[in-house]
Order: sequence, then structure tokens, then C-alpha cells
Amino acid sequence: MSSALDILWLRPLWLFAVPAALIAGAVIAWRSHGLGRWQTVTDPALLSAMRRLGHVTETRRDPAPWCLALSAALVAAGLAGPATPDPDVPRLRNLDAVTILLDLSQSVTRGGGFDDAQAAVSRLIDTQGTRPIALGVYSGESFLVSVPTEDAAALKTVVAVADAQTMPVAGSRPDRALAMARQVLTDAGAAHPDVVLVSDGGGTGPEARDLARQMAADGMRVSAVFVAPVASPYGMPPARRDGLEALTVAGAGITVDATDTRRLEALLARRQGTAATDRALRNLHYADQGRWFVLLALFPLAPLFRRRRRT
Repeated sequence: MSSALDILWLRPLWLFAVPAALIAGAVIAWRSHGLGRWQTVTDPALLSAMRRLGHVTETRRDPAPWCLALSAALVAAGLAGPATPDPDVPRLRNLDAVTILLDLSQSVTRGGGFDDAQAAVSRLIDTQGTRPIALGVYSGESFLVSVPTEDAAALKTVVAVADAQTMPVAGSRPDRALAMARQVLTDAGAAHPDVVLVSDGGGTGPEARDLARQMAADGMRVSAVFVAPVASPYGMPPARRDGLEALTVAGAGITVDATDTRRLEALLARRQGTAATDRALRNLHYADQGRWFVLLALFPLAPLFRRRRRT
């Protein structure tokens, strides 16, 4: 798919036929010049005498090869699919959705780094532009807060009020949160989705890694934001950054710190809008103007239909 200015060529290989048609027309025009091969087989003296008697039609440049070549070039340009953005295109939502999964287990909410986790989630929401965002929370169970939406303010309000009392059960099961995100994105028909786990790495065992690997195979990239605790709460397991990193490697994503999410923001930004240019969807976003080129191709043919004058 190539573009120039505001024009998108849907079938650019046809553009090679444009110069080919013009070159073919030039060759034919050069070789078809009036007497043509008669000059090579007729005695020059005889030809001169026939000219004096008026029996020879003098050489005239025939416009027909050029007319046909120009018409063929215009048809080829039309077949190349010149397209312009369609202002009436239906808006396709959820195709490049982001799902954020916030860990609300006790080790995160009481570990001293929860403010960083909330700030990181808010930054990610702010930097996603028009990408729809779904929000889920989890501990021993997972809960969907919002399906993919563009209402950033509502999501940030939910994140701001979350605390240690939000979840009704204890524990940390990121595998269940990932399974929920996978189902949500599948139901939404997301073509280029991202999943971001915001956690201290608790519970990132083989089940979570295997699920992340399956999601990556389905085109769902899994990344993570590591929430470093100030001090582990009494009786809580220690933070596991290595567990998060292993999970994101399996999920074809990256792991960043909650205090610096710029690498993750850049990664997500590179995928933003990719659904709009997907080969399978681009005909819905652009109007093919090739028919006008085919219509223009009729005009160079008009001289070929005029009545020839007899001499």
C-alpha cells in the first residue's frame, strides 16, 4: 500500500502498466509513418514519378497510437485504485483496544507503591489518544470494570478510588485476569489489541505465562508495569519482577517500572491506528476513485471515431 499526498493506491502494481502503455504507444507511432515499408521495396525513381502523378499519399503522423496509449495508461491508473479518505466511513471501534489489568492484591495496595501504580495507569489512559481502553481489576478473582471505551475521565475516576478494600477476596491470580482480558478482546473483535498488567509480579506462575503465550499467538500483546513495593506487608509474598518479565517475554511485550512508563507508552503508540490501515479493512476507510480515470480514458479515443477524409 503506497500513498502520495492525500491519495492511497489500493492496487499499486497496476502503476507499472502506465509507463508501459506510453512506451508501447511511442514505439508503434514511430514505426507507423505513412508509406512505412513501401519505401524499402519500391524503386526511388518510380516512387518519385508516382508522387508527381499524384498517386502517393504523403506521410502523415497518425494520432491513433498515441490516443490508444494515453487511454490505456488512464485505464491502468484507474485499476491501480487511487483512493481518497471517505468522510462517511463508519467508525470502527475496539479494533486496536488496550486492556489494563490493575492488581489490587494486598501486597500491592499495602506495599507502599500503590500510588505509583495508580499514577502509571492514569498516564497510560491519557496517552492512548483514540484507542478504546478496557479496565479490569483482580486479586484472587478478576472483575471487569469497563468494556473498551474512550471515556478516559470515567476510567481515571475508578482508578483513583480503588484501594485495599475494593476487592472482596484475597490472593493474586493474574492468570484469571488475563483469561478475562482475552475473552473481552475476543468478544470486541479487536484486531490489534494490547494487554497491560500493572502488578508487583505476584502469582505470575506457569499458568499465567502459558496464557500470555497463547494470547501472543492470537495477536494480543501482553506487557506489564512493575509496581515496586516500599516494604512488603507482613505475611505477604515478595515482589517478583522476574516473574513479570518472564510473562511479558511469553506475551511478546515489555516490562517497565511504574515510575517510568515512557518505553511502554512509545510501544503502545506505535500500534495506535494500525487497524485503520489494515489491508482487510482499508476499503472501508477510503473511496476508490478509479472509475473517474476510466471515464477520462474515453476522451483520448474520441479522435479515432471521426470520419476519415478521402483523398
